[in-house]
Parts: sequence; C-alpha cells; structure tokens
Amino acid sequence: MRLIALLSLFLLSAPTFAQSAAQYPNKRITIIVPFTAGGPADSVTRFIGERLNKAWGQPVIVENRTGAGGIIGADAVAKASPDGYTIGLLVTAHTILPSLQKSIPYDVTKDFAPITIVNRAPKLVLAHPSVPANDLGQLIALAKSNPEKYASYATSGVGSMANLSMELVNSLAGTKFVHIPYKGGSAAQADLLGGQLLIGVLDMGSVLPHVKDGKLKVLAVTSKARSPILPNVPTIAETLPGFESEEWFGLVAPKGTPDDIVQKLAAEIRRALESPEARAKYVDQIGWELVASTPAEMASSIDSQVKKWADLTQQLGIQKQ
Repeated sequence: MRLIALLSLFLLSAPTFAQSAAQYPNKRITIIVPFTAGGPADSVTRFIGERLNKAWGQPVIVENRTGAGGIIGADAVAKASPDGYTIGLLVTAHTILPSLQKSIPYDVTKDFAPITIVNRAPKLVLAHPSVPANDLGQLIALAKSNPEKYASYATSGVGSMANLSMELVNSLAGTKFVHIPYKGGSAAQADLLGGQLLIGVLDMGSVLPHVKDGKLKVLAVTSKARSPILPNVPTIAETLPGFESEEWFGLVAPKGTPDDIVQKLAAEIRRALESPEARAKYVDQIGWELVASTPAEMASSIDSQVKKWADLTQQLGIQKQ
C-alpha cells in the first residue's frame, strides 16, 4: 500500500514538473554580468535581455557584480537556484583563472549549465597617440629600450585573456611588459585616453570610436587573421609567429537547471543574435562574430579552453597564486 501511495504521488506530481518547464518564464529573470556597466560584455547582455523581455513579456534585469577578475559574479551564478531565473555571463577569462589561481569557489567545467557562446572577438593592443610606435614590433623595441615608460600595459583585470596574451608576448619576444590590472575595461580605457597609462589591451567594441577619432591607435590585433573592421592593422602573429588568442562571451545557468529550460533560453538568444539589429550593432560596427552556439558546443569549448590555457601557463612557467 505504501508503494502504491508513493507511485500515485509521483504520477500526480510529474505533470506539474512538465507544466512548470513549459510555462517558463513566469517571473523576472536576472542576468549577472561579472564586469562593470558600459563595456561590450554589459552591452550585448543588455541587448539580449531586452530581446528576451520582448519575446516572453517578463522583466529581465542585468545585474553587474564585479570583482576578483570575474570570479565574484560567476560564483553568484553557480550558487543560484537552478530554475532558469538566474543566469550569467562567462568570458574567456573564466577558463583561464583555474590555471592561475589555487582557490576558486566553483568549477567552471562542472558547476554551470552552458547555454550559448554569444560571440568571438579579438583584443586590440592599443597605444596613446603620444607613443612613437605604429605596430607591435616598434612597441617591443620601445619596451626594451625604455621599459620604465613603455613596458606597462592596462587590461580589464588579472587573469583576463589580455593579461595572458601579453605574458605570451613576453615569452615569445623576450620583453618584460608589466601588467596593470583594472576593475573592468571602462576604467582602463579612461586612463589610457587620459595618458595616465600609455599601453592597453582592450576589447575592440569599447575602444573603436576612440580609434576612429584618433584618440587611440591600434598596434595589433590578437586574432589569427586581420579584422575586417581594421584591415590595415597587423596581427600579433605577423610579428610573433604562432600567436593566436580571441575573446568570447557566453551565457550559462547554474548546474542542475532543467535541460528544456536551457534549450529554450538558447533558442531565444539565437533568435536575438540572428536579428538584423544585432548584426548592425555588433558585426557591422565592431567586427564581432556572433556565434550563438548550442549548449553542447559551449560545454565542449569550455572544457578545451581550460586545458589550452592550463597547458600555456605551464609552458610559460606562470605559478598559481
């Protein structure tokens, strides 16, 4: 009789679970961005949030939780309820951090349910107009001849792809570029524009208007091929053969989020990224590739990236802190 009662309870409750997934979403969704407001990661997340709001008629709030190179925001997502109402943004740096830090409060390969890789984009090696260099080779020469003035560079934070990219430059070129980490790209960009720092490695999207206005100049791009937006700017690989590094942004949910909710999110985000508005805003203007991957593709990419950066940091002899 007890077994029959338990089976009856299960059969009665099963439609309720299915119905709750089918009705998703029926309340506010929060998207956590682990970086400051105003940057490209924040921008594309807010664009996606607006599209989800229009499609589903539920409020979508973007919450910026900064700190520790993106760890604080990612940890908040990992520890959120796995019901699809809290999701978050991860970037390349989140696959680099495990090879740089001994203690991280989550496992990037196990504690998230990947939804979709949003985009891929190169970083730019930038200089204040006062710097007498027009390409990476000339900057390397300046950094070697006058390191006190030309060897410091700004990025959006410790463990970022920009940070590790310049460590690879140091290894390949025999330079000693010194990292000046900021709490987000916006602050780094402001000091670069003001001349407080002369070199920076930042996102293309956030700095492109200043490049066009002549307030900053681009010395190199980190991608394997030249950017169609900046066809005259050489890649780092043209100076240092074998170099390649591109940033990506992606959305994840906490581990345990029902797969049908993850798939529903992925499908709607794909529709947002395939819209003419997204192409005009992010492809035509700032040269992104809008990926809109499947959840499985993102999971595979995270796994391979963690291994890639771990192998690279070991090769460079970078010790975990």
